[in-house]
Amino acid sequence: MLEQANNTDAILARISIISIFIFVAALPFTIALTQIALGVALLSWSARVLITKQIRLKRLGLEWAFLAYAAAEVLSLVFSTNVPQSIIYLKRLLLIPIVYLIALNVDSKSRFRQLLLVFMASVTIYSVWGIISYFVDPTVRVRHIHNSMTVGGITMIAALPGFAAAATMNEKKWRWLGLSSGMINLVCLILTSTRGSWLGFLAGILLILYLTNKKALLAVPVLMAAFYFLQPTSFVHRVRHFFDPTWGTNAKRLLWWSVGMKVFKDHPLVGIGDVGTADIYRQYSPPDVQELIGHFHSNYVHIAVTLGGIGLLAFLFMLMKITQALYKAYVRSVQIDDLLRTWTLASLAAFLAFNLNGFFEWNFGDAEVITIVWFVTGLALAANTLSAKANTI
Repeated sequence: MLEQANNTDAILARISIISIFIFVAALPFTIALTQIALGVALLSWSARVLITKQIRLKRLGLEWAFLAYAAAEVLSLVFSTNVPQSIIYLKRLLLIPIVYLIALNVDSKSRFRQLLLVFMASVTIYSVWGIISYFVDPTVRVRHIHNSMTVGGITMIAALPGFAAAATMNEKKWRWLGLSSGMINLVCLILTSTRGSWLGFLAGILLILYLTNKKALLAVPVLMAAFYFLQPTSFVHRVRHFFDPTWGTNAKRLLWWSVGMKVFKDHPLVGIGDVGTADIYRQYSPPDVQELIGHFHSNYVHIAVTLGGIGLLAFLFMLMKITQALYKAYVRSVQIDDLLRTWTLASLAAFLAFNLNGFFEWNFGDAEVITIVWFVTGLALAANTLSAKANTI
């Protein structure tokens, strides 16, 4: 009986790990394969927990934060203006277990290294494809698989681990590998012409340099000037109007956010429910506005509208607790291992970039982007566990 249980556990473990690797390899390319692999990995892992009883779930310190956000979603569902749609959007909660799947299954340095290399290879190939698509048609912002904002969100996150490796790794091969990957992803990010993602990436780089080499911060203004002058001519107008509140999409966003604030004032506690916002936007927008929007192009405005003040507080609490966990993971890894330090630093920078980008885009609701964010977070917490084990040896 014991031998049969061990065999069952071994089979389930193999299925789970293979599915995790497929999940990571597919992350930037196809949400369908990503979610299929995720489903198989979660089911096989859950079966190990329930059937074999040979592994135990471990707390990561984020349980109350995730529960607070989940409770806010359920509370808004009760008062939703469209209950069936809110039920469908509860699927956002199904992505959070990615954090636990990765954090609790990456239990060795070799597996950590393998997953990291698969991720970096996958996102770099994705960016090479994007760069090629730009040269095929230089008049179009990169949108080879997804729309430009999604590509911007993915490459913003993808570029930071490479630069973190270049800044922190002692092994020369890792520094060059990281720099090469970071530059390829950065070029693709630039060619998406998504300004919110540019700002997020800049914040992430500044954090990396601040924590590793403060003197290098002096080069940032020079690089920003070079970026301004080397922009493709077809996109340069987007840079020149970066802070112009009357220009194009800047003016649109200000309008969208002002409408969102009107809705929030009328639904301040639990919001209108986690629903598409086209109907409510039609009710609150100026009469001469023809364009309708399905979301408010800002994580914070959209959460305030859909989940209300209670939901916004729960959302901010979740972001704060994740940031704290990532920072603690970085601090713990600093004296333990180069690779673990590099990844936890990159994860902290990527989460900062994601949240800054979230001021200007509903990237929390972008399945491709948030799936990568949860993976990055889970792998950083796995690194934290590996650091803690190394520290006790």
